[in-house]
Amino acid sequence: MATQPQTPGATDAASSQSKPEEEGTFTTDVSETDDEGTTVREAEVRKDDLSETQPPKPDDKQ
Repeated sequence: MATQPQTPGATDAASSQSKPEEEGTFTTDVSETDDEGTTVREAEVRKDDLSETQPPKPDDKQ
């Protein structure tokens, strides 16, 4: 039986290659409340202050 060397992050290699995360960030759910109710979206935030790494995309409400 052949064994493969384990590389740190090898289990998540495909996703890390398609979208490299900045050092010190993680993805979480962000909820926003307005007059129409509450919306939950996924965002990448910094670990130290929880600020978003990219501004939210504008809604296409008409």
